[in-house]
Amino acid sequence: MTSDTAADTEGAPRAEDSAPKVYPAAGRQPVAAPAAGLVGAILSLGLLAAGIVGIRDAFVAAGWLDGEMWTKTAANWIDGLTFANWMIPAGIAAVIVGLWFLIAALKPRRKTAIPVDAQTSVWIPPADVARISSVATEPVSGVMSTRTTASRKKVVVASNVTGADTATIKIGIAEAVREALSGLKSPPKITVRTKSGGR
Repeated sequence: MTSDTAADTEGAPRAEDSAPKVYPAAGRQPVAAPAAGLVGAILSLGLLAAGIVGIRDAFVAAGWLDGEMWTKTAANWIDGLTFANWMIPAGIAAVIVGLWFLIAALKPRRKTAIPVDAQTSVWIPPADVARISSVATEPVSGVMSTRTTASRKKVVVASNVTGADTATIKIGIAEAVREALSGLKSPPKITVRTKSGGR
């Protein structure tokens, strides 16, 4: 009885083997810095300049510095303003700058990497996609050198080749690059350009 039970236990699957595999939660895709960051920097510099002017005028008002208060001079200048032709383009420019600030605040952040077809969160930047594509063309017969540029949606492969049958070489390059990038979730469009001769 004991030996039969041991045999059954050895043949049965263990609980840890039948348990589903658990992977980490998907991470956030890499994105560029927000456009509003530039707006924030510009506004910060403006506030810093206003603070410096305020401190300077406070010193003037306390008698620690000689001169006129800049804020008082600006207020008097604005109070005496009347309509002038320069106000129209200035107003238009102010509206354009305000719209740019608003668009920068609402604009979604640009994605900077391409997802890899993996069970965990893995991304690769376009620059590395270009390097992989260039290396993938090295074994192709007739290819002398390759320079590749890549974005998230497109890869442009420019190769110096030898021989007259450039059409066949183009096909070989495209297939090699396509195979090298097959691990991406959404492989970019591949464009191959060849040039005969060169060093």
